[in-house]
Amino acid sequence: MLVALALGAAGVFLTGSPASAQSVSIDLCAEAGTLPLPDGASAPVWGFARAALDSGGTPTCTGVAAQVPGPVLDIPAGELVHVVVHNDLDVAVSFEAPGQSIAEGSVAAASHSAATYSFTASAPGTYLYQSPSAAGRQLAMGLYGALLVRPATAGRAYDDASTAYDQESILVLSAIDPVFNADPDHANPYTYTPTYWLINGKAYPQTDAIHAPGPGTRVLLRFLNAGHDNTTMAVLGLHERVIARDAHALNNPFDANAETIPAGATEDTIVTIPATGTRFAVYNRQLHLTNGAPGSPSHTPGGMLTFLQVP
Repeated sequence: MLVALALGAAGVFLTGSPASAQSVSIDLCAEAGTLPLPDGASAPVWGFARAALDSGGTPTCTGVAAQVPGPVLDIPAGELVHVVVHNDLDVAVSFEAPGQSIAEGSVAAASHSAATYSFTASAPGTYLYQSPSAAGRQLAMGLYGALLVRPATAGRAYDDASTAYDQESILVLSAIDPVFNADPDHANPYTYTPTYWLINGKAYPQTDAIHAPGPGTRVLLRFLNAGHDNTTMAVLGLHERVIARDAHALNNPFDANAETIPAGATEDTIVTIPATGTRFAVYNRQLHLTNGAPGSPSHTPGGMLTFLQVP
């Protein structure tokens, strides 16, 4: 007897049988939208978002808003995944998650059409998903998100017990060049110059704090660099235990004051909350800590900064 679980509001459907691995179907909409910026301005963006369901239970993108970054796709290891991209943009869009093998024969979703991308979530880890169609432009516009593949044991990032944690935070790193985003079809990618540096689609002071309950808590930081630049991240006053890169657990984890995540890469680190201290800056060590173009009235402190907060 087939087991079926429909998560209607999330646009996710799981099917399977006791004799086979489950499969999951995820409907994503590719939409145009705007991203609010700290100075009160906004930038045009393209983003993935979960499809809604119409009255008959069919996935629909009507009324769905662009999301930057796209929704977190959270999948148990071993599941067969079908991602259906419903493209409401005027350009072709596709789907990939480097490190996952998309089934051969997949094609881009043409404007105002849909395409399906299938893969088996074969190994636990932190993966970046994105649209590789005109990738430089589409990444700059916001077509990316986080894919998490979970191991069988809850509370671990990977199969190894050394990757155990108490809570996690997903940190998608990116940037915005408002000039580029205003005309992505004609802007020159070689003159792309970001002036807003983002964590999960927000620049400080709009970024969301990471809350830890108290001393001894092991916080897993999942860094995903969806930007065009290599990005160095640090936690002020704490060491990070680097446990994985690009969804590969390290044979020899190590401690670091700061770690550089290459463009398009992911990195997993664990920080342990000490007995003293209640607020630790999580920040871009290259000092991408401003909002707006230099010399403009909107050029203020901010950027790729948030805080690890202990009550």
